[in-house]
Amino acid sequence: MNFYLKIMFCFTFYLCFVFTSISFASDPTEWSPIWKLPPGKKPENIVDETITVPGDVQKSQFFSPISCGACHPEIFKMWSGSTHANSWKNPLFQALYNLGKKTAEGEWQKQNVESCIRCHAPIGHSSGEFNMSLEDEKGGVICDFCHSVRATTGVGNAPYILSPGNAAAMEGGIKYGPFKDSPDTIHKNQYSELHTRSEFCGGCHDVSHAGNDLPIEQTYTEWREGPYNTGDPETSVHCQDCHMRQRPGFPSTGSTERPDNPGFATPEILGGIKRPHIWTHYFVGGSVVPISLPPNSELQPQMAVERLQNAATLAIHAVSDVQRSGMLKFQVDIMNTGAGHYLPTGLTEARQMWLEVSVTDSEGKTLYQSGTVDEGGKIDSETTIYHTVFGDEKGEPTLFVWAATHIISDNRVPPKGKKEERFACLIPNNIIPPIKIKAILNYRSAPQYVIDNLLGEKAIKLPIIKMAELSVETN
Repeated sequence: MNFYLKIMFCFTFYLCFVFTSISFASDPTEWSPIWKLPPGKKPENIVDETITVPGDVQKSQFFSPISCGACHPEIFKMWSGSTHANSWKNPLFQALYNLGKKTAEGEWQKQNVESCIRCHAPIGHSSGEFNMSLEDEKGGVICDFCHSVRATTGVGNAPYILSPGNAAAMEGGIKYGPFKDSPDTIHKNQYSELHTRSEFCGGCHDVSHAGNDLPIEQTYTEWREGPYNTGDPETSVHCQDCHMRQRPGFPSTGSTERPDNPGFATPEILGGIKRPHIWTHYFVGGSVVPISLPPNSELQPQMAVERLQNAATLAIHAVSDVQRSGMLKFQVDIMNTGAGHYLPTGLTEARQMWLEVSVTDSEGKTLYQSGTVDEGGKIDSETTIYHTVFGDEKGEPTLFVWAATHIISDNRVPPKGKKEERFACLIPNNIIPPIKIKAILNYRSAPQYVIDNLLGEKAIKLPIIKMAELSVETN
């Protein structure tokens, strides 16, 4: 049975449960954090303490997002359409998560599947209340989770330390955030350096296999080792400087302006202070898939397109004389000009970025084509896909991260880096110049066949986004 048939066979096990029952066998302190920062290079609230583990807090201590929205309506509106709001109930996550629970073999694979919930439903994990409805209002990455993070013990695999109030008794406790002068209301406020730096995002956006330490999702590390982290507080561009500055019309990438967003975190009538910049809470990445977002996500899909279309640029170089050789040779460069991490990032074994290239004559007749997609959503088999390929214990490719033991290949584009692709095609003698070369950089969140097997063939067709497009003419 070949690799793709194995994938299709395994995904048929999928069942989307209304309630999910989880039983943890592993100690999260064994796999979190991934690593610690050296002294002098970490926020003051990255500390050497024990992380919050299941049972340390109670779900009733946390306020529901709609309660937070009473005093922070604009921020709540942004957040409520985000992938953070949908991190637990996302049908694609649920499908993969439940598949992992059904098919993971051995303690180390099961341990990795178990670790998913620590980021996707952090309050459920931390409270040990694992029998969570998919409609549980505290099931995602909610306001009172992030702002109850008092400290972390490092970076990666969710090494957070929670200090919530007591919502059941209407005691707000302390909320941690980026301001030093917020007035106390139902809750007290405390400045947190951690919340202003990439290390906060890296808590969940750096993931290693909980059973064997294999790097799986390394978005923070990609930033930390890249050019946007200069080591100078005055010039470093943190995750928040792009992903929490974006608003409609302002994609706020490395290749665009990242303007301030003046306004109020709390309405002035409720005692809010007008500030030169309020961090936006859309948390836009590359997700344009409706089922990955809450039903009220009116802005996020288009903002994701804006972000993707300001992440990369293309260049085309013709490197042969067609009239003399009868062969056209050319090179297409893909340049990561806008992302502070690799392109693509995140769940990189599933992401697909590729070049669609065509050569046409002066009358529009196609002379060469690659990177096309058929009616079933399959990309031309000769096309280079920019992504990560994981291997299992047998050395075979796998999309199942719980079964992964090593990285077979990783050909993604680093921040401010580039990839060069070379092409060649024969040109008939009777062709009248000029010849047009067209290149399109496409992106899709996952292979269509994977979605078909997870959710059914008629559930959804994944959109393909044109990240960049360029045409040149040559003789």
